[in-house]
Amino acid sequence: MRGARRFGTGLVLAALVAPPLAAQAPLTSIGLGYPVAPVDGRAAALGGSGTGLLGGSFTVGNPADLLLHEEPGFSLSFSGEGVTIEGDGTSLDTGRERFTTIRALVPFNGWAVGIAFGGEFDQDWSNIFQDTLRLHDGAVPYEETREHNGGISSVDLSLARRVGPFGVGIAVQRLTGALRQSFFRGFDDPTGGAPALLDIAGAQELSWRAWRFKAGGSVRVSDRVVVGAGFGRGGTLYATVEGSDSPDAEFDLPSSLELGGSVRVTSQLLVTAGAGRTSWSTVEPLAGGAGSEFTSHDVAWLGGGIEYGGMSLLGGRLPVRIGARRTGLPFSPGPEPLDEQAFTGGFGWEFQEGLAVFDLAFEAGSRGDVATLGIAESFRRVTLSFSLRQR
Repeated sequence: MRGARRFGTGLVLAALVAPPLAAQAPLTSIGLGYPVAPVDGRAAALGGSGTGLLGGSFTVGNPADLLLHEEPGFSLSFSGEGVTIEGDGTSLDTGRERFTTIRALVPFNGWAVGIAFGGEFDQDWSNIFQDTLRLHDGAVPYEETREHNGGISSVDLSLARRVGPFGVGIAVQRLTGALRQSFFRGFDDPTGGAPALLDIAGAQELSWRAWRFKAGGSVRVSDRVVVGAGFGRGGTLYATVEGSDSPDAEFDLPSSLELGGSVRVTSQLLVTAGAGRTSWSTVEPLAGGAGSEFTSHDVAWLGGGIEYGGMSLLGGRLPVRIGARRTGLPFSPGPEPLDEQAFTGGFGWEFQEGLAVFDLAFEAGSRGDVATLGIAESFRRVTLSFSLRQR
């Protein structure tokens, strides 16, 4: 019994950590998961550029951006995404939902302090597929279900100080999270001389923890122009397999640089843009059975958009936004890197001169390439933010 139990456990774990199969698991299930941009609805609609955004953003990025807010505020942002996976002549529809940011901030006497919850990596996905186990004396059809639930998030504490036209800020972040990987394979009646096989199932859980630090600066060139930059430096990310004697898997988190700014061309027209780079290529694949193999890559991103604020609805200001973005993804199943591109847009709805604000963003894009990787994904994403300010 003990030997059989060990064999069964090994089989389950092997299935759990096997590389994703084409058109059966999302591209974003690779490595640590899909990177979640901790942006609010306004920044998402403007191409994901939240640094140096006039009027303020609740995006968790450059800590100096806290100084762009004139009143205490609170914001909550939620995102839902539908994904269509294409490959090998088949398609699969899946999706995910998540909180991208929850943030509270208080400016006072040239200072500002903020606390936030932000997304980092999403690992929620599930699929069901059918295949056949072929043996030397026959075959056994089966249906297999794989499900991953969890991800990595950050808790951010930021402090900023204004010195004339300049702003400086620092932030400390605690990365934390968990991932449950479950597996079930149900065997049908065998054919030929193959033996009948019992169903197998199993699960394993991982927990994540790390510290990361950020610093940033901004300069208000005039009432109509602001630019900013942020730099992040990570520590070590630890992955622990719960209930296992195996040592923790460790990753040196990469450094990151982001730039951004905005210009108010007229009283009703604002243009913003941002760019950044993160050195993920230094991160090595998981070891010790903590996950599937992957290749890591440096990531560069670029985004921007236009906001027009000359419209109103039911007594509330209705700024309309449009933008675009392009970014690399940090993990791929092979040597070729993955890119993601999207068109973005949306609108806000401001009441009582900004005391309460709804922001809605829409994104439509794609990642991967069937010709190169044998698999590609298209996605549709909606981000909704609700913000309150106190005067």
